[in-house]
Amino acid sequence: GERAPSRSTVPTMSVKYVLIPAADGSAITELELAIPPTLEENIGALTKALNDYYRRQTGELSDAQRDALVSSVRQQVAEKNKDSAPPDERMLSQVALSQTCDILQLLPPTPKSSWVGVSMYVDDKGVAKQLPPNRRASEVCRQCGLSVEVLGDAFVARAWDDQEGYERQHFDAAQLASDSEWMSAAREANAGRGTPGEAQQRLAEMNAKQAAWSEPDLELGERLARAEAWRGKGTASFKGGDVAAAAAAYAEALSLLQPAPAVLDAAAADRVDALRLPCLLNLAACRLREARPFEAISACDAAVGIDAGSAKAWYRRGQACAALGQLEAARKNLLQACKLAPSSREIRDEYEKVKEAAAKQASARPMAL
Repeated sequence: GERAPSRSTVPTMSVKYVLIPAADGSAITELELAIPPTLEENIGALTKALNDYYRRQTGELSDAQRDALVSSVRQQVAEKNKDSAPPDERMLSQVALSQTCDILQLLPPTPKSSWVGVSMYVDDKGVAKQLPPNRRASEVCRQCGLSVEVLGDAFVARAWDDQEGYERQHFDAAQLASDSEWMSAAREANAGRGTPGEAQQRLAEMNAKQAAWSEPDLELGERLARAEAWRGKGTASFKGGDVAAAAAAYAEALSLLQPAPAVLDAAAADRVDALRLPCLLNLAACRLREARPFEAISACDAAVGIDAGSAKAWYRRGQACAALGQLEAARKNLLQACKLAPSSREIRDEYEKVKEAAAKQASARPMAL
């Protein structure tokens, strides 16, 4: 049977997670992940292991496949920067062959799931690497209410995450059955996440953005000046009521600032972050207006990573969580915003409203998974 969605009182030394190979003839496999001693290490442990896995796969590519991967990224950069000089080939190769994995939330952690979430991990460059479709992983997504074509090998894992604590939980192959109770909960949770196909488009857009960066040969001063100009256009559009244009402008500014085109010294990194922060906060505001809360949370996460003392970042992340029905997470974010900006009536009012709604939600009987 499935593990009850609650936090364990017994320390776990390792947890199971599942590999779904792209090749239908390869068996679905249960793997084990050793649990690191610290919370920070635990949160990143699985992605680190999977990045290594996908990196080893890239290392096994033939010269022709590597050339095709670099060519694909070169084309993405060229399409994004039609009027710019060709990118440095060495840097292009480094970015193309760098490795991260994308995380697709199958079951979001909410009070209704007692803060238990199930996620799928995939190669972030599946398209560029021309990886084969993963029929079984795509079907798991469909059973969870998400229309996504997964490329390459995929992994599924489970964790308890209430925004303050984090605990990995066992997930075995038997829990991939379509009649699993967590899948039923996932279908219900994902019913409000947009029309079928939007998740697939969101994943494809994420892949393209991570594989390319804007105008890599710009000097830092010129880079910051252009990003500042885009920020100004975004602000003007937002004030004029054109939220979509504002979001596009802020995204253009951020494309010049992240990922960093080269290793920066501390002073240069501070200059970049000083401009990234307001662009991220403004982009989050736009995404909230556009009813795109997942993207708002992503922008706020990056903003908090730059400045954990930014009340606006916590405030807007709280608003986005509330829009998703994650009221307890929203309450915690808004409480932090209140602590950072105690004189803000706007934040205080939002906190009180969400606090009341979260209390009502918590009093309801949790769903048994």
